[in-house]
Amino acid sequence: MVSRRPDVAEPDNPSPAPDIPSFSSEPSRVGLIVGWGVGILVLGGLVGSILHFGDLRLFIVTMESADSQWLGAALVVQLATYVCAAAIWGRVMARAGYRKQFSDLLCLAVVELFANQAIPMGGLSGSVMVVRGLINRAVPSPIAITALLIAAISYYAAYLLVAMIAFAMFWYSGDLTDVWFSLSIAFVGVVILIAAVLLLVAHSRGRLIPGSMRSWPPVARIAEALAKVRRDLVSDGIVLAEATALQAAIFLLDAATLWLALRAIGVETAWSDALICFVLASVVATLSPLPLGLGPFEGSCVGLLHLVGVQVEMGLAATLILRGFTFWLPMLPGLWLIRREGRKGGVL
Repeated sequence: MVSRRPDVAEPDNPSPAPDIPSFSSEPSRVGLIVGWGVGILVLGGLVGSILHFGDLRLFIVTMESADSQWLGAALVVQLATYVCAAAIWGRVMARAGYRKQFSDLLCLAVVELFANQAIPMGGLSGSVMVVRGLINRAVPSPIAITALLIAAISYYAAYLLVAMIAFAMFWYSGDLTDVWFSLSIAFVGVVILIAAVLLLVAHSRGRLIPGSMRSWPPVARIAEALAKVRRDLVSDGIVLAEATALQAAIFLLDAATLWLALRAIGVETAWSDALICFVLASVVATLSPLPLGLGPFEGSCVGLLHLVGVQVEMGLAATLILRGFTFWLPMLPGLWLIRREGRKGGVL
């Protein structure tokens, strides 16, 4: 695909990496430990509470009898989510005239997920590491920063789209209570606000950041990085449409993972029900103050699955299998890849 002409001609050599903030300070580590601890305690309490009122033996038998073939299919579907994430950055760079090995981008997709889970800061930690990883692969910093910004904008656009579809399906089924309606309004307001801020930041190249805030070094570094954003790419309708479609595919694949987890434990339910349960549980987790939605996501997902006719024990088993694939499984390869990136002079 032919790349569009940038606002300012790019130099022949890659731009020097902006001073990307790091997350290695001691106070942040203490905050992360506390956040993780609270989240795990809430999750443990939730699981214990569900099993206290449910049948513990049924839950254990269900987990032990999970069909390996369906679990294998769920693993393949989860791997496809990383392909979609890498493809978003690849399409943006291709549009700008830069192409990198897809395997490299795939590794960075795992690094991003690991960083966002290990250092939950609203997705910022993973984005910083991917920017550094792209720059270390000779991608000019304006392109790297723009790729991550487009990924963020398209994520919220896709999230809003699939959430509205899920809420509409939930309403059509007759189960949309006043509480869920209020949650939908709050979610739409939050997502639109975040997306609008991202678009304003992208098009203003950080000039909207008040001068008084720029005296703070982290904000100053972010403003310096934003000054390099390629507005021609952020305004490219084709790039945004492709990125939004790929982000939506990730949501659909995650919902498919929940459906496959249910099939693995012998529960037959409609894929549309799995989509509603996954997306609405994600909405609850997004609005929750707990890191990564640990606890609120699982509780909401189990409750919604029960609402569509799945036994509580079965719903808990399927939800924990889903979390195992989306949350815990990437931890080990993510740790290894992030160390490898660090040895390249990269993301740490």
